[in-house]
Amino acid sequence: MSVVKRLEPGDFKEYVRVTLEVYPSMFPSMSDQQIEVWIKRMQKQQKEDSDLEYFGYFREDKLLGAMRLHTFKMNVHGVDMLAGGVGNMCVDLTSKKEHIAKELMKYYHRHFWEMGAPLVLLWPFRHDFYMKMGYGYGCKYNKYKVKPGDLPKGSKDGVSFMRQEDKTELLGCFNRYASAKHGMIYKKEGFFDRFLNRYKVVGYKTGGKSGGFLGFNFKNLDPDNPLRQNMVIEYMIYENREALRRLLSFLHTQLDQVERIEFLTYDGDLHFLPKDPTDGSEHIFFINQQSNVQGLGIMYRILNKERFIEDLSSTRLNPETVRVRFMVNDSFLPVNQGNMTAHFKEEKPEIGEGYDVTISLNIEYLSSLLMGVVDFKKIWTYGLLEISDSSYVKLLDGLFQLPRPETIEEF
Repeated sequence: MSVVKRLEPGDFKEYVRVTLEVYPSMFPSMSDQQIEVWIKRMQKQQKEDSDLEYFGYFREDKLLGAMRLHTFKMNVHGVDMLAGGVGNMCVDLTSKKEHIAKELMKYYHRHFWEMGAPLVLLWPFRHDFYMKMGYGYGCKYNKYKVKPGDLPKGSKDGVSFMRQEDKTELLGCFNRYASAKHGMIYKKEGFFDRFLNRYKVVGYKTGGKSGGFLGFNFKNLDPDNPLRQNMVIEYMIYENREALRRLLSFLHTQLDQVERIEFLTYDGDLHFLPKDPTDGSEHIFFINQQSNVQGLGIMYRILNKERFIEDLSSTRLNPETVRVRFMVNDSFLPVNQGNMTAHFKEEKPEIGEGYDVTISLNIEYLSSLLMGVVDFKKIWTYGLLEISDSSYVKLLDGLFQLPRPETIEEF
């Protein structure tokens, strides 16, 4: 007999064994002492932190798979929405292809459906695998490699290293940024305990208040030359133009010690900042010089389409007025499959009766569309949805011209 259930304190040793076997390159050479600390930390989280829980798949009391579930508060088009995330999905190497991951994912979806979350998200190991479970693509992530001396030069006044005593300021800065950015997930203060240990953190303060910060580390470029290094920036949070200018000025002054600064960001326009927009790769294709590389990461899934629209009824989208019937295919989560009629009027959506036009599509494309990842006309042109009356394409394209989501979250 098989069951998915919440892990008990005595289950975590086996949880660690399965994790280390599935992700050996992510946890290289962990000592027995480090493993013991890890187990105690997870046991403490399981006992105390309701936003982070561990679950396992058991067959005859033997742990064969596991996952970590996160409960988030997420900014979705200006609405603070309940959302769920899954991480560290792992299956015992001797039990693969036995539908264990599928059963874990079904439990994950049911867990957050019952909690009332309209949306879930994850970082995929394979996008096609999770698309079959109804997950739509998020926005592309960019990696730029910029020479420090090519960044704007200016004042560094107010810029300094941030310490543990600055946690409250960092939290306030991050959550103000999150409240202004669709797709961002709000943090709690405990996040910055780990953040300040994992990254070097430089921030900008004015009037005793943090207006932005960088989370970065250095990367050696040559094992035979310890002086060759890049600075890798994984977090760049800024509330206004002045905070960005001060942080960029700090980065400019690193030109004597750093070859290039690697920005990891959703910002697709960052190449406007440096004097030289190219990334040093000397890669040219069709007369274009490479400025950055891109990758696909985060995926979104609308778990409850009606609840998603109802939650958005308190915000403002675009002014087009139209009644749309969505015919949604969601074979992995049948309770979410079927028709939904949404009325868009006075810039607000609501569930209603009667419709002007019908759209037929899979839940993964509806998820990307309503999150603002892709334009309506684009996925219609690609043949990824059907519409009952093509004369509505232009109107619907305007309706779904939504802000692109930015989700900076590790889980």
